[in-house]
Amino acid sequence: MKKTILLVEDNEKFRRLTRLTLQKEGYDVIEAETGKNAEKHMKSENIDLVLLDFLLPDTTGLKLLEKWAPTFPDTVFIPCTAYGDIEDAVKAMKMGAYDYLTKPIKADELKVVIKRAFEMKHLKKENKELKQAVQQKYDLHGMIGKSPKMQEVYSLIERVAKQDITILLEGESGTGKSRGAYAVHLESTRKLGPFIKVNCAAIPSNLLESELFGYEKGAFTGAVRSQEGKCAAADKGTLFLDEIGEISLDVQAKLLQFTQDKTFTPLGTAKEISSDVRIIAATNRNLSEMVQNGEFREDLYYRLNIIGIKLPPLRERIEDIPLLVEQFLAQFEEEHTRSYSISKSLLTKLTSYPWPGNIRELQNALSRATVLSRSGQLILDDFPEEIQNHFSEKEVETPEAPIELTDDFSLPEHLEKVEKEVIETALTSENGNQARAAEALGITRQGLLYKIRKHKILRKK
Repeated sequence: MKKTILLVEDNEKFRRLTRLTLQKEGYDVIEAETGKNAEKHMKSENIDLVLLDFLLPDTTGLKLLEKWAPTFPDTVFIPCTAYGDIEDAVKAMKMGAYDYLTKPIKADELKVVIKRAFEMKHLKKENKELKQAVQQKYDLHGMIGKSPKMQEVYSLIERVAKQDITILLEGESGTGKSRGAYAVHLESTRKLGPFIKVNCAAIPSNLLESELFGYEKGAFTGAVRSQEGKCAAADKGTLFLDEIGEISLDVQAKLLQFTQDKTFTPLGTAKEISSDVRIIAATNRNLSEMVQNGEFREDLYYRLNIIGIKLPPLRERIEDIPLLVEQFLAQFEEEHTRSYSISKSLLTKLTSYPWPGNIRELQNALSRATVLSRSGQLILDDFPEEIQNHFSEKEVETPEAPIELTDDFSLPEHLEKVEKEVIETALTSENGNQARAAEALGITRQGLLYKIRKHKILRKK
């Protein structure tokens, strides 16, 4: 099936030459000399790629791109400018353009850029289809994992969720216990009821009782009105008690009564209230040891641990890391309205890192990297220092000639100089063609554009 390109250009000669070049490559070409005409084609035709002039008689390419990019997410946009304005090119790519071309456009460069754009479009489509297939098999209500250990967790959740019994989720901090509890809720017959979460570690012991069971007006100083507790609020739904190991023995005694007969007494009253609640508890502590040490009630422990589900740490499920990276990058792309990518070599590094903070640490590290990334291509230097320091080998080009380490020698300055020289050599060898130079250097066109600005490399006339 032929691919359709919309050529938005007011220069008739340039439009004709470009159309002939593209038609020889097998593309269908639709022409528009104004923004208004282009709008009609975008609405009525199935456009795969748009070559968009920056300056048009009735508008600008940037204005059209700002309008079209969110509306036509599957269309590839490549702006063209006669002025070589890098600032406008950067703005265009931030709005969602794949690349940009500078007039006069050489036929070879035009063909290379469009070919790579369609390869990227095809890859994105394949990734989207793969992601949908992966989600069906490896996604349980936002819990991602194809590893045997996570598949066992999914299987256990699906088997016990519909049985109205108490569940205890155990695992290190950051392993996804909260998400696991919510998955149980969504798989249960209570999924239409409320899901109420209480972080027991975040509430002082003297306030936790009133938070759980509520209180009557005047029950204590400051109780100016009656307040419903979380146990009542979760009626016909699920009550998730996170960090259950942090509650005091006094509160444990009252919680035991609630787990046994689903009744409780709010502070300041003798009235007993019942609530139809399914309890899920979670902890990163060893409750069995706490029972032995007298820190946790044995009877409550057995009431909570009718079914125990252990969430494995990330270092024991490293095959899930690429899936989690993909999930988080998709989330950050939506939040930041920007595309991100990660090399196979860096992804390999991330799978070998121990991740003491588990999924939470991975998410935070990726969040930091996406914010600091200049080009959208994530690099190791974008990640937290402790992750960088974990990998002792740095991928640095070593010059052939020995370096004289004088008193005023500076490694960063030397590396900057080497990088600039390599880029200038690549641009010279490719006659200034940025697309081919980027390909020769093994980096993206956007990455090369950033480095050209960084080193203030002037285009050779």
